[in-house]
Amino acid sequence: MDAFRKFVSGYALIISLLIAPPIFERFFAMLYLFQGERVILWIASLLLMSISLYSFFGRLRPTWVYFVLFNLLFLISVELGARAAVKLFFSNKEVSLARRAAWTYDELRKLTGHPFLQFNGIPSTTDNQVLGWYFSNLNSRQLEDVDSFKTSTGNLSIFNNFGFLGRDFAYAKPPGVIRIAALGASTTADGYPAMLEEYLNARVAAQSNRFEVMNFAHGFYTSAHVLVNFVLNVIDFAPDYVVIHQAANDEHARASEAEFRGDYSHHLKVFQQPRIWDRYILRVSVPYRALKFYLNPNPEWMFVETASQIHRRVPERALNARELGVFRRNIETIIDVANARQIKVVLTTMPRSTDERYSHLRFQHIDQLNEVLRSIAANHDRLLFVDLDKLMTGKDNQIFVDAVHVNDTGRRMKAEYLGKRIIDDEERTLLKAP
Repeated sequence: MDAFRKFVSGYALIISLLIAPPIFERFFAMLYLFQGERVILWIASLLLMSISLYSFFGRLRPTWVYFVLFNLLFLISVELGARAAVKLFFSNKEVSLARRAAWTYDELRKLTGHPFLQFNGIPSTTDNQVLGWYFSNLNSRQLEDVDSFKTSTGNLSIFNNFGFLGRDFAYAKPPGVIRIAALGASTTADGYPAMLEEYLNARVAAQSNRFEVMNFAHGFYTSAHVLVNFVLNVIDFAPDYVVIHQAANDEHARASEAEFRGDYSHHLKVFQQPRIWDRYILRVSVPYRALKFYLNPNPEWMFVETASQIHRRVPERALNARELGVFRRNIETIIDVANARQIKVVLTTMPRSTDERYSHLRFQHIDQLNEVLRSIAANHDRLLFVDLDKLMTGKDNQIFVDAVHVNDTGRRMKAEYLGKRIIDDEERTLLKAP
């Protein structure tokens, strides 16, 4: 028994050294060790070392303690072995395993409740520069088997000083700048506004004016979010143009006549981060984490819907007249407010894939909303209309990464179609000027 006690004592000493943060971070951590984890590891390391030394000199006598300690050390060894194997032989999985742990931290989800937008990105500050390094590395890859949009906007996004995508915003518009505000949801948040700015500035380099495109979109925003965002937030930045690219998420607000509310309160709820019952196990154990996500790659708590939408059964039907009317009201209100403030409106329709892979999806609601947008454009002669649906739908399904989201080629197409329309309008404005 003395030999077993000495073996366990030595075993504990070795493990205590291996879990010391300088060694653990170098050989076992998945990409990065956060400050709280570092403190916990130091405590565990020093505690194990103290137990090891105390028992090595025979001062820890109960035999059962050594059996319990041995089993604990064995479990830690399995965990360290699994981590080392990932880093040595499956390095391509290290990023995704790290991201899966990061999803369990509410403070790392980068989305927070907002008093009038329901949710928004956590604004970037000098206080989260370490997290900025962490997320910039994680954003270099996508989670396997997870929709690219949900990966990029559901969590782990870097936001600017106002909680939106892109560089920091300033209320004051620099002299000579033509400012464009891009409104919408995921199909705007995925990046076409940055390409639009690049496209516009590349074609007016010889002129004194330059274009600034500001992305005010978030994934899962409905036309209600877009309306409130524009009226209470975006107009304070004094844009010259506002681009409205919204025609998908309102479909999720479908409801029976008795349930439906024009403010979507039957569909949306106060933003609250979801509860994850095994979050601490997921953070600590890589084997458990790998098995958990192998069995269920897309748990509900990973996505914004769980935190922001009421769990209910959506009717198996297209949008009805009342629901279409609410969508029309929201879009037309944006147009009316913009016109009153001399902001030019660029209205778009929503292109979609016609690939057979998505034939099981019901696109009738998108087609209906696109028809509403065309009707609005026909009744408002002051706005600029770009029918992206007719320009892109059915032309090349390779540009779509899913039913409505597009790849870089598709985003560049959107930027060029919108950019040409805006440049044409600017040229006409110059010709009319005295």
